[in-house]
Amino acid sequence: MNSVQAIDFSAVAPAAGPALALIVILLVDAFAPRGAKLSRVHDLIALLGLVGAGGAVAWLVRTDDPAATLCSPDPLGCSYISSGLTWTLQGLVVGAAVVCLMLAVDSDVAADRTPHHVLFLTATAGALTLAGARDLATLVVALETASLPVIGLVALRRDARGAQAGVTLLFTAVASLGIMLSGVALLLLSTGSLHLNRIAFVLSSPELDHSVRAVAVLGTLLVVAGIGFKVSVVPFHWWTPDTYAGTSLPVAAFLGAVSKIAGVSAMVIFLTIGLPVLGDSSAPVLGALAVLTITVGNLVALRQRIAVRLLAWSTVAQAGWVLLPLAAVGASKPSAARDAAAASIGYLVAYVVAGLAAFGVVIVLARRHPDGEQHSLQAYRGLARTHPAAGIVLGFALLCLAGLPPGVIGLVAKVVALQPVVDAGMWPVAVLAALNVALGLIYYLRWAALLVQQPEGEPRSWKVTPAEVLALGAACLACVVLSAAPELAAGIVPDMIR
Repeated sequence: MNSVQAIDFSAVAPAAGPALALIVILLVDAFAPRGAKLSRVHDLIALLGLVGAGGAVAWLVRTDDPAATLCSPDPLGCSYISSGLTWTLQGLVVGAAVVCLMLAVDSDVAADRTPHHVLFLTATAGALTLAGARDLATLVVALETASLPVIGLVALRRDARGAQAGVTLLFTAVASLGIMLSGVALLLLSTGSLHLNRIAFVLSSPELDHSVRAVAVLGTLLVVAGIGFKVSVVPFHWWTPDTYAGTSLPVAAFLGAVSKIAGVSAMVIFLTIGLPVLGDSSAPVLGALAVLTITVGNLVALRQRIAVRLLAWSTVAQAGWVLLPLAAVGASKPSAARDAAAASIGYLVAYVVAGLAAFGVVIVLARRHPDGEQHSLQAYRGLARTHPAAGIVLGFALLCLAGLPPGVIGLVAKVVALQPVVDAGMWPVAVLAALNVALGLIYYLRWAALLVQQPEGEPRSWKVTPAEVLALGAACLACVVLSAAPELAAGIVPDMIR
């Protein structure tokens, strides 16, 4: 029995919350009388599942007792670990998922609650599990669990555009999985293990053969490329604009928040825990990918006139900023891996809360605009005059994304993201990233300027639902709190990464 891996059920409780909720929804749907109105019941069950996951994360943080689960007798053989890094990522997933659920419940995509909530909760459970994954098998399975249900969410639109977006995302998922599994196979071949701690231990050996190291480097780059599809890193970003524009806006918000967190979690865990010793080999590639992603995202966003497409290309640019600190993982500084993870996740926090606030206003306006989800930026002309609350939320979110006061969190996040790269002496990468800040300012400020201009025509009356008010309020409050105390995001990752 000593070889049987033990499971600490309290440590896996955050991922169990959404999983149990989706099972309850399926049972209620199966046994409910025909024609019963159960929409709000399903909403409540889904919300309770997410709240339960958040409560489990809070309990683990309060006990301050990191529990290693699914570990073999070998201390380097952990498949799942509940640690400070895990709790940080899980807390962010839960918060983003709650806001996305509130934005979705009154939309057409959630008209049929059972398929929407089951797919939504399955993807969320995968993202929560991914935060604790510490072997490549668990990481790949959790990442696909967080990704594949989103294809169903995209296709729930049930029209030609939704079908095209779903097929595009499906091809992307298949391609990314194939590339990622090829990299995993090479790492298994070169190190003899799938556990990240053991991979790091084997690769850190001074007696490691150069040919083995070369195979491991190639495997690392293939895994990074596979995850890069999920994060929208250039040149693996081609699916992003069409999928965002083709799906319903609440699903696009989920893609830009929960799915993005899952992809970044996989990248951070893979590079900072399993492959820090190969950082000197992968740093040039990661730095180049980060700068290329930021530049392409910003340049194309400058040309966008449709709100959702601008947000899609903005997401590409923001993915580059999240990836940027990870280029410094292999620096000689002892705490390089920790600093890179903290900077990457800190920037992710700032982007997610500001992005959800912006998406929330876009969703509210789209439901009331004649052009629907394809409305142009001109639809926001005078919004701060006609609907001050929505205008203030969107304006503050755009300032946070641009990094301008009073949205201080965006500026601090960019400085934090640049710091590891500067410390590692990667000056060309740092300079190019800093120059891109000006490009981002142009399209964010252009959009924000429309909010205070004279409105065209008669203002339309809005009737915002309670769920939308809660979602917008929570996202805006998070932006305000983080801008007032940016150190909360800058130091969000604990000192020890496990």
